[in-house]
Amino acid sequence: MTHFVCLNCGFSASEKDLDGIATCPECNVDLQPERPRRKDDSHTATITAPLGSQRCKPVFTGSAGEFFRIWIVNTFLTILTLGLYAPWAKVRERRFFYQHTVMDGQPFDYTAHPVALLRGYLIVGGGILLYYLAEAYNPLYSLMVFGIFSLVLPFLIYKSLRFFARHSVYRNIPFHFRGTLGESYKTYLLYPMLIPFTFGLIIPYWAFQRKKYFFGNIGFGTTANIFQGSAREFYKLYGLVVVLLVVIIFFSIPILMSFATMIPAPEAGIFNAGMIFFILSIYFTTLVVSTFVQQYIYAWTTNYCLGHSELGNIRFQSTLKAKQLFWIRITNILAIIFSVGLLIPWAKVRRTRYIIDNLTVIAGQGLDEFTAGVRPDESAYGDVATDFFDIDIGL
Repeated sequence: MTHFVCLNCGFSASEKDLDGIATCPECNVDLQPERPRRKDDSHTATITAPLGSQRCKPVFTGSAGEFFRIWIVNTFLTILTLGLYAPWAKVRERRFFYQHTVMDGQPFDYTAHPVALLRGYLIVGGGILLYYLAEAYNPLYSLMVFGIFSLVLPFLIYKSLRFFARHSVYRNIPFHFRGTLGESYKTYLLYPMLIPFTFGLIIPYWAFQRKKYFFGNIGFGTTANIFQGSAREFYKLYGLVVVLLVVIIFFSIPILMSFATMIPAPEAGIFNAGMIFFILSIYFTTLVVSTFVQQYIYAWTTNYCLGHSELGNIRFQSTLKAKQLFWIRITNILAIIFSVGLLIPWAKVRRTRYIIDNLTVIAGQGLDEFTAGVRPDESAYGDVATDFFDIDIGL
C-alpha cells in the first residue's frame, strides 16, 4: 500500500487513511509518495539519477588573493577594536564564500546583519568571562556557571541554526530550519549527560543524533529535507576508528620504547637533545594520528549524510577522500606556521574548493524546474524577532 508524506511538516499516512485527500491536513501542502529507505547504507552510496534528471556541480570561484584582502582588513580592524569588529568580519568572510559558490550559474548569498552576530558574541563572551571570574573567586562558583551555561547551550544552538539557515539564500529563496527546542535539549544536553553512565558507548549514537538534528530539519523554501541515515553505520565508523587507533598504538609503542632506550640519561634537571627529540616525536605522532582520524570522520559523515538526504526531487553525492583532506590539513598547518599566519586565507580557500569540487547535486526534474516550484518560506519571516543572534556550531 502506498504511503504519502508532506515534505513541509513530515506528516505521513497511507493511501487508505487519506481516503482520496491529496493535501496535508496540517499545513495544506500537496502530499508526495513516500520513497522507500535505501538498502545501501554505505557512506559512498551510489545515486542513480532518474530519467531526465540534471547533474549539477557547484563551483567555487573565489581566489586566495581576493580573500586575503578581506582577511587582512578584518584582522586589523578586529585587533584595533579589541574584538568588537569580529561580527562584521564574520559576515564579510561568509559572504565571500557564499557569493563565490555558484551552482547552475547562480551564486549563494548570506544576508545576516553583523549586529545580530554581535549579540551572540556578547552572550558567549560574557558567559566565558563570568566563568573565569567565578573560577578566580571560588572554583565552586565556576562549576555553577558551567552548569548554567550547559543548560542554556541547547537553546543557543537551536536559535543559531534557525538564524544561520534563514540567512543562507539561493536564488532569493532562503533555507529554513524546523528543528524544535525539545530536540535540541535532547541532542545537546541529554545524550552528553549519558556518556559517563554508558562508558562512552553512546558517543556514536550522539554523533548520529547531531547529524540527524541538522539534516533532518533543514529545508529550502517550503521544501523539507528528508534524512534517511542509520545510527548503526555510525557505530561501524567509530568501531573502525577505535580499531585503527589500537593498531597504531600497538605498533608505535615498541618503536618509541626502543628509541627511548637509545637516548642517554640526562643530567639532573637537564633535558638533553635526544630527550627533547623523543618528546617532540611523540607529540607530532599524536598530532598526525589525531588529524587523520578527524579528517576520516569528517569525510565519512559528510559523504554519508549528504548521500542519504533528499530535498524534494534533489539528491546529493559527496566524494570526499580522507587521505586528501588529511594532506590538505597537514600542508595547510605547515604553510600557516611558516608564513606566520599570512597563508590562512590560502588555506581556507584551498579546503573550501576541494569540498565543493567533490559535491554533486542531482535534480530529478532539472534544477530550474525545482527552484521555480519552490516558494520562499514565509513563516520564517514571521518570527525574525525571536532569532536574533548567531554563534558558530561544529556539527
